[in-house]
Amino acid sequence: MAGDDFAAQAPLMEEPESPRNSIDDHSFISEEGQPTSPSAFIWALSVAAGISGILFGYDTGVISSTLVSIGPADLSHPLSTLDKSLITSSTSLFALIASPLAGILADRCGRKYVVLVADVLFVVGALWQAFTASVTGLVMGRSIIGLAVGGASLVVPLYISELSPSAFRGMLVTLSILFITGGQVVAYILGYILAQEAHGWRWMVGLGAMPAVFQFGLLLMLPETPRWLVKAGHENAAREVLMKVYVSDTNTTAERVLQDIKREISEEESTSKLIHTTVPADDLWPWLTQFQHRMTELLVCNNSADSIPSCISRPRFSLYLDSLLQY
Repeated sequence: MAGDDFAAQAPLMEEPESPRNSIDDHSFISEEGQPTSPSAFIWALSVAAGISGILFGYDTGVISSTLVSIGPADLSHPLSTLDKSLITSSTSLFALIASPLAGILADRCGRKYVVLVADVLFVVGALWQAFTASVTGLVMGRSIIGLAVGGASLVVPLYISELSPSAFRGMLVTLSILFITGGQVVAYILGYILAQEAHGWRWMVGLGAMPAVFQFGLLLMLPETPRWLVKAGHENAAREVLMKVYVSDTNTTAERVLQDIKREISEEESTSKLIHTTVPADDLWPWLTQFQHRMTELLVCNNSADSIPSCISRPRFSLYLDSLLQY
């Protein structure tokens, strides 16, 4: 009974108050500003991401059916083993060359500009292959496609990740990568359909221009990334883009993201200046240090670490699959 009296007189324990907002004032994005459902802007960005993957996959996969569909009289002479090797490897070689150059151009001219140039190269390379009458012309067309593949594979994921809201960023970048395989499947299906047609291989390579034209028109309606705009000194334009991306009743989220981007860019510039001021005053060492710093930015920050291995270590037997199955 005494225990009951003690329990009755004991004060009730108050439940701890839950924090009203668990997000710090310096967090990158507030929960209130997160989009809960895809808007028209997000859908347009999703389509652009998918087309980029299809372009990459189609133009790297279509050569498998093209090599076995070219007749002896279609080009200047029947294809030899060396000709097939040059036609196939030229795309990978020029993609490898274009990747670091695309990173530099993306920093100086903008991410959107580089993607638009890559779309133009996709169209030019596809039409060049479709209308060529020589092996040399086909190699040149494949080389142009390689420049487009190298630039797009580097800059498109960067463009999508910098422009999309964080709630959909991973999905959109993954979508672009997944559609690479989808583009290869489309290339194999069209190769099967057109293989027996007269000059069907010209249609195979020429159809690669259609997705690039569609993406070019779509990108004209999409803005430049806020990060590049801030770095180029266009802060008001960056704010307008962020207000489109993070649609909410107030502009708090857009302003917070803008300030965070400015702080990150300022820290990067401070680090870069520190590196230049702490190196010895030797003729060769500053150049080596600057080159190392630039390559680190290119590989780590600009996702070139994903595009370069894809150009040099991706399985090559798929490009000769149709030729192997002939024997």
